[in-house]
Amino acid sequence: MPDSAKMAFSAMADSTRRSILQILSKDVELPVSSLAEHFPDVTRAAISSHLRVLRDADMVVEQRRGQFRFYSLGPNRADDVLQFLRDVYQGDVDNLAARTEPGGR
Repeated sequence: MPDSAKMAFSAMADSTRRSILQILSKDVELPVSSLAEHFPDVTRAAISSHLRVLRDADMVVEQRRGQFRFYSLGPNRADDVLQFLRDVYQGDVDNLAARTEPGGR
């Protein structure tokens, strides 16, 4: 599995980070303060930490404008993750087909 897929799986392992990705998928870009409003029980510092993990996995991009940081979806649209899952499940589908075909196991 490529390193980018490992980083993406790790980044998506947390429900807050998955929620951040969902929020950003609906908006072009948002500042940390706007993202933090979606998570009243999470500190802004924690949101920033989650964004750092997502940024390191190339799942979000940070743009600084003055004192503010804006985030949007990054170049890693999890293509390696999707390909990994396709490979795994295609193998499963192929094995199932072989078992259910006449003369299969």
